[in-house]
Amino acid sequence: MRDDGGGIVEGRHLKHFIANQYQNLFLSQAGDRESDVIQCVQRRVSPEMNEALLAPFTGDEVWAALESIGDLKAPGADGMPSIFYKQFWQLLGERVKEVLEVLNGGDMPQGWNDTIIVLIPKVKQPEKLKDLRPISLCNVLYKLVSKVLANRLKKILPDIISPSQSAFVPGRMITDNVLLAYELTHHINNRRRGAGGLAAIKLDMSKAYDRIE
Repeated sequence: MRDDGGGIVEGRHLKHFIANQYQNLFLSQAGDRESDVIQCVQRRVSPEMNEALLAPFTGDEVWAALESIGDLKAPGADGMPSIFYKQFWQLLGERVKEVLEVLNGGDMPQGWNDTIIVLIPKVKQPEKLKDLRPISLCNVLYKLVSKVLANRLKKILPDIISPSQSAFVPGRMITDNVLLAYELTHHINNRRRGAGGLAAIKLDMSKAYDRIE
């Protein structure tokens, strides 16, 4: 593994190097002006939406979330794949109750949010840490909590997310913005009339995408 200066990091120094790099990468640098930012955001969630989001969670929602998890997806720190919970669902009633307790405001039991961090190569021959993308392998019970919450949010996201966001929303494709950028560039290049000019600014978003903010 190479550092930013081109030097090689290996052996017992590698673990410390990787930990420091990601600690700096995911360290918050937003400051303490959250209230100022929130005041600039227009309210989009209606009282009806809020009421639906705050309704008590049910066992049916937990089962629907479990069904959406692949049977043999990489397990988390407890080593239990989702197929185990699906096959023995009737015998795991206490576990279901625990998930519902967490969803309805209870404390999360110790160890549920333990994860295994795995580095996935972005390129064929990674040399620097930025060529690797970290992912966290979560326990199924933790996935259930997050998926139930996500399923509720999905119902209102189309009404509160800007139509110009083309990624991470069902029914929208990130390639839509690629086509839009191509058409805009084509228009700029072929503009022949008018006193005012047009300009395009290209931003490298890779570092911003990988950071916590």
